[in-house]
Amino acid sequence: MKKDYDLLIIGGGSAGLTSARFASQLELTVALVEKGLLGGDCTWNGCVPSKTLLKAAKSAHAIRDAARFGITTAEPRIDFKSVMGRVGDVRQQIFESESPATLQSEGIDVIQGNAKFINPGAVSVDGREISARWFLVCTGAGPAIPPIEGLADVDFLTYETVWDLEELPLRLAVVSGGPIGCEMAQAFCALGSSVNLGGGCRPHHAARRARSLRSGCRTAHKQDGVDLRVNAAVQRVEKNIYAAGDYQFTHYAGYQGFMAVRNAFLPFN
Repeated sequence: MKKDYDLLIIGGGSAGLTSARFASQLELTVALVEKGLLGGDCTWNGCVPSKTLLKAAKSAHAIRDAARFGITTAEPRIDFKSVMGRVGDVRQQIFESESPATLQSEGIDVIQGNAKFINPGAVSVDGREISARWFLVCTGAGPAIPPIEGLADVDFLTYETVWDLEELPLRLAVVSGGPIGCEMAQAFCALGSSVNLGGGCRPHHAARRARSLRSGCRTAHKQDGVDLRVNAAVQRVEKNIYAAGDYQFTHYAGYQGFMAVRNAFLPFN
């Protein structure tokens, strides 16, 4: 029986988009099912917004550091709502390159909804049955909420919800020592928040690297004004304390999607 598609991909993040575009280049019939917005963490919660925020933070830092080069300036005035507006604009610009209309023009059918397997050869998307020769699941992950006493009673943030902020928090506790945790700590500190970075994790993504590099990261955090708590576990939280999480690397997710399509359709290459 003829299938509706050669390949049906569930999830439109980095892995899903990369694999869909690669499969389309192989002249395969491709459908991409996504229940939310295409782009995944990279576009909406990770690389794009974090690097945009860091650019603003570095600009503020450069102004404060100008006196070292013989340039006298006033303390930068941070319009945090405008900063976050810029973050939103950049996310939208990136989304235009991976919108449903763009993918459709590349020969990829985008289907909005939740996919559920009904047998080994078909899924149901909001009541519509769709068959395919091969399926690729790229549903990604979400933030892990640590079991910290009192956390459920406060309005904490994760790497997904931090981008909804419109006012700069006066104080911020970042419970993560990975790439996003370190980036958020430095960014919010440069923008004017009083930041504490710790939470039982090693305080930077270089934790597995050379000792000199780890030391350099610690020094950089301290120079930026981040209150660094090495190997300190968070035991309890209460009022005005927020948290930010961590996520896996988007480029590796894209590579995995590419390899999944290659292994399915070009197994001997």
